Amino acid sequence: MKRRKMHPRIFRAALLLGSFAILLTLFAFRLVHLQVIQHREWAQRSTKNHVSKRVLDMKRGNIYDRNGVELAISVDTWSVYIFTREIKSLPEAANMLATVLPMTRDEIISKVGDRSGYILVYKDLEPNLAMKIQRLDIPGVNLESHYRRYYPQKQIASNLIGFTGAEKKGLEGLELLFDKTLRGYPGLAVQEDISLSDSGPAKMRVITPPMGGSNIHLSIDTFIQHTLESELAQLMKEYDPIDATAIVMDPHNGEILGLACLPGYDLNNFSEAKPADRRNRPATDIFEPGSCIKIFAVASALENKKVDRGTRFYCRGYGEVNGRRVRCHGAHGLVDLDRAIAESCNAAMVQIAQMIEPSMLYRTYKNFGFGDPTGVEVLAESNGIFKPPSRWSGFSATSLSIGQEMAVTGLQLVQAYSAIANGGVLIKPRLVRRISSSDSDIRQEFRREEIRRVLPEDTARWLRRMLMGVVEGGTGKLSLLENYTVGGKTSTAQKANPKGGYFNDKVVVSFIGMAPALDPRIVLFVACNEPKGDERTLFGGKVTAPSFARIADRVLKHLKVPPDRSLTAAAREQQLLKLQSSVVKKEIIKLPDKLSEPAANATITAAVSAAPKAVRKGVPDLRGKSLRQAMKLVNDLELKAVFEGEGIVVGQTPPAGQPVPDTKILKITLSPEPYN
Repeated sequence: MKRRKMHPRIFRAALLLGSFAILLTLFAFRLVHLQVIQHREWAQRSTKNHVSKRVLDMKRGNIYDRNGVELAISVDTWSVYIFTREIKSLPEAANMLATVLPMTRDEIISKVGDRSGYILVYKDLEPNLAMKIQRLDIPGVNLESHYRRYYPQKQIASNLIGFTGAEKKGLEGLELLFDKTLRGYPGLAVQEDISLSDSGPAKMRVITPPMGGSNIHLSIDTFIQHTLESELAQLMKEYDPIDATAIVMDPHNGEILGLACLPGYDLNNFSEAKPADRRNRPATDIFEPGSCIKIFAVASALENKKVDRGTRFYCRGYGEVNGRRVRCHGAHGLVDLDRAIAESCNAAMVQIAQMIEPSMLYRTYKNFGFGDPTGVEVLAESNGIFKPPSRWSGFSATSLSIGQEMAVTGLQLVQAYSAIANGGVLIKPRLVRRISSSDSDIRQEFRREEIRRVLPEDTARWLRRMLMGVVEGGTGKLSLLENYTVGGKTSTAQKANPKGGYFNDKVVVSFIGMAPALDPRIVLFVACNEPKGDERTLFGGKVTAPSFARIADRVLKHLKVPPDRSLTAAAREQQLLKLQSSVVKKEIIKLPDKLSEPAANATITAAVSAAPKAVRKGVPDLRGKSLRQAMKLVNDLELKAVFEGEGIVVGQTPPAGQPVPDTKILKITLSPEPYN
């Protein structure tokens, strides 16, 4: 049968329908591929075009002093963004922004340029200016809050606190040491385009809120810290040293109330400071301590029962060991332990060092913490230098007894003296009292931490009395306070020459002491590195003792410590006389004729009780007489006297010719001599 031929129109229609069917099938497959197989990819692309994720700044924790004074805080700042998809007219928006921002209209337009999206125009805007922009209500202009680190006290405790960088990470000091504690955790927000929003303009949704860092509460007292830095600034101005340091510590709980060093810097402009000025010198810098170490050599001799209250030493102006002489700045004659410390007698220390076995001296110094870091919360604390006896020479014990052949930090000295002050217990110094969370719930508190007992209480008490004698009748009398007793030690340490020996013109002068002397509330250390001036006046008792006195007086009154010294002149002189009688022996009459010759760290202050003889009706005129002549005359008149200074009598109380006071005590001032 013959097949009918398909009509051309029907063929074309079938071909067209078939083509449509194939195309529809292809479109269907493509649609399934896009909607099902590639759904996630295209959804992400869509979100990327219309939704942007933004990291929200975390608020860094604050640093406070012990009384809640802010030392480091995070302040609100704002960033200005332009969202180009919502801007109706960029020139008009730029005109309005230029009325608030410190930018011109053209600068704003050039900042945006041809870019699109979310564009940063200005950062670190002050809150009051941000509020003005909010009131302008410009479509497409958004504000985003941030935090900027700010230091309200500027240079106060700058070497201790440190600073943060542009990314708000700690770069120096406590900011670096406690960076993880202070930093907190950032948040996450989503910026939605208008095309995805059901409620009008673009908006930001916070997915994860930022979590602020913890707050650190220090043991530092801002008032005390300011007092230290003010006094150090005066020292820097007067003596032009390389640097100056001061530390105040509570000896009973180890809390550091002030830790200062100059030069310092403004924490808000840290980039302008030299690296050397940013160093926390009380913890990092070491120096040979000099005479302030002598009290620990005496402690070793006492604890090992090599000396007692009856032990006497003879000073002929030098000490000798293994054929080498250790110069003593004057001949002190026969001295006991009390006077050896009061006069800072090198000859006596040489004899004490020869009595002690090296292992005994080493053990005592190590027990007091020398050669080991204190463990206080600072960066890069130095161990100091203290060699074991296996590396000592035959002269090392003598050198160590006068503070040579070893190096310490200021913090190590304060820790060791605090053990004497608190009754014989070595306490770990600390700068952090507690750490609290951002909502002020206390997380962690730090308590007193005892390391070990280093002295019996009675020995520590005797050492405090020795140190009190240094101030009341020895080399440190410029640290004497009107209302409080003081115990301490002067030090003038020559700096070691790398080529061998010591420099004659480079010294570290210091004074370290405690007050009130017999029941101390504070231990205070003041040091000056290479002061400039007359060599006859560059001694610890002259340079740093007066600074100690001014600081200690202000600190004790700030802490509301009750005065332990009578305010009446007669009672004060009676107390001074009683103390000096136990420190200064009657053998003082046997001192060399050249009384004006500077003694080792000493200016002679003597109180002499006279033998019974007839008393004349009026006070004699002692002016122009030598110390020896004045003492003999007072002795002949059955009087008592407090001598201050040395050389020639230049003043007296009561004046010549006045009736003899009921106390029979005269106050006699001699021409001033340099202090050591």
